[in-house]
Formats: sequence, C-alpha cells, structure tokens
Amino acid sequence: MTEHLGTIFADPQEKRAIKPADRLSVSAWVDEHRVLDQLHHSEPGPFRCDVTPYVRGILDAFGDRQTREIVLMCGTQVGKSETTLNALLWSVCEDPKPTLYVLPIEDDVAPFVLPPGRLASAIEACAPARARHRMTKEHEVTFEGMTLHFAWSNSPAKLASRSIGNLFLDEVDKYGAFAGGEADPISLARERLRWFPDHKMVAASTPTTTDGNIWRLWQRSDQRWFHVPCVFCGRFFRLEFFEVVRWPKDERDADKIREKRLATVRCPHCEREIADDAATKRRMLLGGVWCPEGGEVLAGGEVRGAKLDSKRKGFHINALYSPRLSWSDVAAEFLEAKDDHARLLNWTNSWRGWPWIEQSEVIRPEHLLALRTSLPAGVVAQDAVVLTAGVDVQKGLFYYAIRAWGVGERSWLVAAGSVERAESLCELLFHTAYAKESGEKLPVRLACIDSGYETDAVYDLCLAYPDIARPTKGHRAGRLSAGVPIRATRVRRDWIGRSTQELLLWNLDVTYFADKLARLMRNPLGGPGSWALHAEPSDEYLQHLLSEKKQLVRDKKKRTISYEWRAEGPNHMLDAERYAMAAAEMLGVWTLRDEGAAARAAEVLGREKEPERSGDPDDRVQEWFGDRPGARPRRSFRFGRRWQR
Repeated sequence: MTEHLGTIFADPQEKRAIKPADRLSVSAWVDEHRVLDQLHHSEPGPFRCDVTPYVRGILDAFGDRQTREIVLMCGTQVGKSETTLNALLWSVCEDPKPTLYVLPIEDDVAPFVLPPGRLASAIEACAPARARHRMTKEHEVTFEGMTLHFAWSNSPAKLASRSIGNLFLDEVDKYGAFAGGEADPISLARERLRWFPDHKMVAASTPTTTDGNIWRLWQRSDQRWFHVPCVFCGRFFRLEFFEVVRWPKDERDADKIREKRLATVRCPHCEREIADDAATKRRMLLGGVWCPEGGEVLAGGEVRGAKLDSKRKGFHINALYSPRLSWSDVAAEFLEAKDDHARLLNWTNSWRGWPWIEQSEVIRPEHLLALRTSLPAGVVAQDAVVLTAGVDVQKGLFYYAIRAWGVGERSWLVAAGSVERAESLCELLFHTAYAKESGEKLPVRLACIDSGYETDAVYDLCLAYPDIARPTKGHRAGRLSAGVPIRATRVRRDWIGRSTQELLLWNLDVTYFADKLARLMRNPLGGPGSWALHAEPSDEYLQHLLSEKKQLVRDKKKRTISYEWRAEGPNHMLDAERYAMAAAEMLGVWTLRDEGAAARAAEVLGREKEPERSGDPDDRVQEWFGDRPGARPRRSFRFGRRWQR
C-alpha cells in the first residue's frame, strides 16, 4: 500500500501522514485498555503487565501471526487465567473471529459468563470490548463482527457444532477422557479450527500428572522457561525450585524461614546467594526473557541455540515468579508438605507448577537374578532353623512357596510352583521333610493358605491339619487396626447332625507384607534380612514376582490418595511368598538370635553369659514357637499382637 501511495504523493511528509499506524502489540493493548474490576480482584484498576512481566511474552505470542498453539502450564495464582482473558478481549476488539471457549463442566459456564461473572465484569471494565458488546446469553456472547460460544468438556454437540477461528481451553487437566461417547474433547474441539488458516488455540491448566492433558500438550510445544538475570554476574537462569532455592541446612522451622525470609536463590553460574528481597526479585523479573528448551540466554538478553518462531509455543511459570509470594514462602510450604503425600502433591502441582510423577516401586529382573544362590531346589540352607509356606488358591490350581528362615530374618527359597490336587499340596506341605546339605531334615512348621477362593475347602484342609495350616484372608491397607498387620477372628461352622466347629481366620494387611517383602528383596545377599532364591527358579515364578508395582492411587470420591500394589499380570506365587512371610511373622522368626554373638556381647559388657540352648534345632523351634497355632494373642511392641503359646 505504501508503494502505491508513493505514486500519488511525491512529498515524503504526505506519505507519512497517510500511512496506517502500526497496530499495538497485544501486551501494549492490554496495558492501555484493560481494567481490573473491584468485584474479582484485590487490587482493582488499570492492568499493568510490569506487575507480572512474564505475561508480556505470552500475550505477544497470541498476536504473532505464525503462532497456532499456545500452552500455559502454570501453578495457581500466577496470572494464568487473567492472561487468557486478556488474549480473549484483545481478539474481540482487534482480530474478531468466531471463538469457542471450553470449560471443564457445564456448571462452570453461567458463573463465568453471566453478570456478575468474571467475563461479564471484564467486558464492562474494558471500553473497546464494551463498545463492541451486543448481547449475552448463558452459552453465547455476541460482539460486533463475532460470536463467542461456550462449551464444556463432556458436551460433544457443543464442541463439534461450528467452525471457529479461536479456541480457548481452560483447565484442560479437569476435562474428561471422552466427550460423551466420542473422541476426547480437545481433539474434538481442535477439528473446528481447520477452516481458519490463521487460527489460534490456547490451552491453559495447572498440571496434575504426566497423564494429564496439559503435560502432553506441553511436551509437543517448544517448552519455554522465563530466564531472569543474576543481580551479581548478569547471566540468565531459570527459577526452578530444586535447582536454585536454598535455605540454612540446620533450619527446619517453616514459620521461621517464612517470617525471616531465610530462603535464597543461588545463581548456577557465579554460585552467589541472592537474598529474598521483593525489590531485587522485581528487578530480576523485569529483566527476564523467555527461552525455549535447549536454548540459552546470553548476557545481553539475546536468545541463542533455539528456534523462536515455533508454531506451538509452551510457557511454564511456577510460584517462585509470583509477585505475591516470596521465595521463602515457597520453601516454607515445601517443608510443611514434604512428609505429607496429599500436601506434597498439591505443592508440586499448584506451587511448583509441575505434574506429579506417579511414584512406583518395582522389583526389576536384575534384582531377582542377583538373589540366586548355589543351593538346588528342595535343599534347605545350613543356617536355616524353621520352614514356613504360603499358598494362593486359584481355580483348579494351588500356587505354593516354601521358605526357610534363620537368624536375623535371613531366608532362602526351598521350593515354589503349582499343583492341581489338594492331595499333592498336602504331600508337599505336611508329609515331607526337606533336607539340608548336612542331611538334617526340617518339616514345614506353619503354612498360611489363602481362603478367599474355595473357602470351605480351605477351611476343611486347615481343620484336618490344625497344628500346621492356617486359613488367611488378605485386606488392603487401613482395613485392619493401625499398626496391626495380623488379626485373628473366630469362624463358626455348623452342619446338620454335626457339632459346631470353630477355627481362627487370620486376616492379613497385604500392603504391610508387600512392603516388607519388597524391602527384604533389596537387602544384600548374605546379610541380615537377606531374601535368597535357590539356583534355578522357574520363569513362571520370576514373572509372578515381577508382576506388581507400587503406585499412587487417587480416590476421587473420598478425595484421598494412597500407595497400593497393583498387579499387571499373574501374581499368585508372589502372594504365596507373602503368605509364607506372614507365617514367619506369626512364628516370630524375627526374635531368633545368634547365641554366639549374644555371648560375645555379654562378655564385652561384663554380663553373665546366657545359657546356651541344646538339642536339635527343630526341638528349639518347638520350644520357642510352641505347638498350638490357635493361641491367644498377647500385646507386643513389634506389630500390635504377638502370636505364641
């Protein structure tokens, strides 16, 4: 156009007078026209980007004609929602297109759209938007030249009913996996953009987990971080909590750290500590620069080594950048939350602005292979004192594990496998003595048998072998009394024409024994608490032991989180090992002592030597553990109840 005007006006002054004025950047437009209303803001008045300098780069990216997607993965209360609203108002006034704004649920729409909702108040306080406003309905706002439609994540008809030029997705991690019976809501809404080549999509959310929508969108973007300059050396770095925040090592009082502002930020370049001062922080934020992942910011603020014109721009902001919080506030909140899973999850999402990495505990194949010994299957280790067994009952199969136990809770696998007939199981557990290399033989002293399946048959078997077999039932954490992983309850069995029989059902906290087994598996082979395998464990046995992971589980109804072991394949022999461990716990194998070591300790301490026990090891087991499995429980410091004679 300027070249065409040059053919009409020869005078340069005339050219400059007729040339259209340059359009304001989005951030400059917001500074000029946006006003914060009193109803929804603690500090009403003109909006100023310099209060939160990092929003300038986000807003200007919305005005960039090359940009197609903007992803905001941020903590709470750092200006995320206000930035999205600013971009929306700019679009209404400067670049009107049919627009869709998606909220998590339908109940969110009316309070946001209708007066005195946040959008209605923002339109009223912004003169250009107010001038273009024509009509407001519950799910639709009409402006001069465009219509703003509203939908929610599980409304496929609303998401797919029209072509749009702008798409705003708010709190995407709260969206459902599907929009009704159709595709996921983000994909469904994104399809509406294809007829507008200059379309824009803005997705904003506080992250939840790595399975959340915002994390997946962030991974596809250029992943920009806001780098701030060091007040000492002038070099740029990003404010990431675990990388730069420090506080006195000997100080663990969160209130003291917060009140005295003891936290500092350490520059990763010059390693000098930057004090927690509001004026210093503001100066650093004003000099900040957005830099994509993989790039670096030079001393003058120039970004090198990264592509800056990406069509998918992702922005991350955490609480350390917030002008409302000090670095000490963030550090103190972390100290208060670090020992509480629920609070730590909230701190990670809302303060750090980062997804919660679902922690999992898993036994790896190399761990198991390192636990093999030279003992062949069926042979008992020379140091073993007692044998226990565990049985997991499934349809048509009994999975068993027989384990030998010695001093210091050391244990060795003797045999593991599966049998189809109860008679074969009884032969293995109750009629076979397993030999040591020296020729000495040990029978199974106690067997815990799962009664969750074929309950009556298991009860009959345990009644047939009352001194050795105990019916058990597993429970998840919290179902038994706190600190009591084993609890016995009486079961009455009545038959017509027969007398009533009673037996004890042993209820187990499976999480307790799963945790303990995982811990023992990690102990060094040969040391206290070591958990060993024989020389040739079967592939099926190893696969069963590798089948579970300990994962974080969220109960959305109760709003609680907990860690639970979840199976990803058959785990029957793993359960059998846990039952064998429960049997050892019932016997109290953790009380076995090395009498030679006790005598040496007594000699060093000047005490009388304890009398040594004589006789066969199995006789000592009989003496220590008794011969009555259905015994009365007695209080114990170990786990609430101690089952012995």
